[in-house]
Amino acid sequence: MRSAWLVSALVGTALVVLVPVAAQGSNGGWRHHAACSAPPVGFAHCQAIVDVDAQGDPVSSATPGGLAPASIESAYGFPTGSSAGAGKTIAIVDAYDDPYAEADLGVFSSQFGLPPCTTANGCFTKVNQTGGTSYPRADQGWGLEISLDIQWAHAIAPGAHVLLVEASSNSFANLLTAEDYAKAHAQYVSNSWSGAEFSSESADDSHFVQSGVSFFASSGDNGLPAEYPSASPNVISVGGTTLHFDGSGNFTGETGWADGGGGCSLFEYATSAQSSFGGYSQTNCGAKRATPDVSLDADPNSGVSVYDSYGYGGWIIVGGTSAAAPMWAARSAVAGAVVNAAYVYGNSIPFRDITSGNNGASCLVGFDLCTGRGSWADSGSGSGTTTPDFTLSAGPSSQTVTQGSKASYTVTIGDENGFNGSVQLAASGLPSGAGASFNPQPASASSTLTVTTAANTPVGTYTVTITGTSGSLVHSTTVSLTVGSSSQGSNFSLSVSPSSRSVARGSSTTYTVTISPAGGPVSLSLSGLPTTSSDSFGPNPTSSGSSTLTVRTTRPRVGGTGTFTLTITGVSGGVSHTATVTLVIT
Repeated sequence: MRSAWLVSALVGTALVVLVPVAAQGSNGGWRHHAACSAPPVGFAHCQAIVDVDAQGDPVSSATPGGLAPASIESAYGFPTGSSAGAGKTIAIVDAYDDPYAEADLGVFSSQFGLPPCTTANGCFTKVNQTGGTSYPRADQGWGLEISLDIQWAHAIAPGAHVLLVEASSNSFANLLTAEDYAKAHAQYVSNSWSGAEFSSESADDSHFVQSGVSFFASSGDNGLPAEYPSASPNVISVGGTTLHFDGSGNFTGETGWADGGGGCSLFEYATSAQSSFGGYSQTNCGAKRATPDVSLDADPNSGVSVYDSYGYGGWIIVGGTSAAAPMWAARSAVAGAVVNAAYVYGNSIPFRDITSGNNGASCLVGFDLCTGRGSWADSGSGSGTTTPDFTLSAGPSSQTVTQGSKASYTVTIGDENGFNGSVQLAASGLPSGAGASFNPQPASASSTLTVTTAANTPVGTYTVTITGTSGSLVHSTTVSLTVGSSSQGSNFSLSVSPSSRSVARGSSTTYTVTISPAGGPVSLSLSGLPTTSSDSFGPNPTSSGSSTLTVRTTRPRVGGTGTFTLTITGVSGGVSHTATVTLVIT
């Protein structure tokens, strides 16, 4: 049995179906197995991992053997008050039923001196995927995941309410139905489940959108590649770390967990907040979504204590990124902020940068596919890498000018871990005949980039890379510059035909965009499409006087039909015109 100091709390993805995930742990020769088995296409598995004995049986005991809430709070400097998170609701979305969820939460709370969280006092609520009380069938693996999630959400935010939403099964269809109920009744939603990415996954991203609601998803427990819904740009992807202690139980450091999920998405694109973040370029994801965004303790070798009487008969030690996800949701509830990509890649969270470890990708300074930006650490308790660094972003993301004119961008330098140096700026990728200047140069907070084009600068769209250097620290970001012909008339007309199209879900249709007179390039864009559809123009920009707009629809599990008004906008220099058409999706 591990010594008593290991009693502490972790939140993340819990794996309970006895699938081997590690040969042997570093603490006393413990072995670990996943609580949930690998799912077929269209289904998800929970992310909890449990300690098992040499015969593969879960190791349970009458007393806690994993980390306790006090240990986690100390390692990360989290607030410890019993009212932390008051006024907020954390929703836990899982599959199947845990019939003893509330009772086991009571044992956990009593053991660690947490305030009671019960149906009677209004703190705890359990519903099915549509908000009813006819619960799905029980499942031991998912039941452990539920115990982990609700107990550790309560441990980190004991003043918050906990809403458990149980999906009828582990199919994406049912889990996303549960997600829709959760986001309508909570400010923070934790998802400790995932499956392999699939080509139409972006059609499901809308389930993770709700004004004022923060969404969290465990990144997985198998290293690379990325999984879904962690890869959705609408969630905060939560990866895993290992906490280290000395023989007396004192926290000594944090490294990346070898099995923590991460990677570049195959199908999703990065948010502007992520792609413009200084360290994004070192992930080599191109423009694709990089996971995880953040991390927290997940290694079962530094696993947390969970009480589960339904399938495991007592106290067990649990790890997985399914532990990290609910803890992140709970810490965000304590902060009371909407924690989205802009918040994570801004300067509001005190991160502990994790620079040691490898999950198939190395943990690097700043940002990586190993632990993202690192762990939320409110204090310097224990050791962790806090190397001063900076972030680099620029806006607007694109500018359009005519030959012989200028475009301006604001370059913003953010500090990480107390960075207070100056940054030398440079621009590359400029078109022929164009020049760039920065003011001020070097800069410590912001600078204005002015790009001056010549009368003979070739027309076209260019990607301009802005690079900032301070000593050994180098970061870059990109903006777009479109140069139009100075011979373009001061005005043009734009029309689209036909005025209406009808298309079945999963099919494509086209419209013809006509610009008169032909000449200088006109950049085209489209608005009004449902989130389940996509568009492209060919060519774009166009100088020939016409372009073909192609609209591609998908077959989402829910919705996606209706009548939509599409607005096509053409821009050339400072001149813009619009036209509208109708799209009927059946």
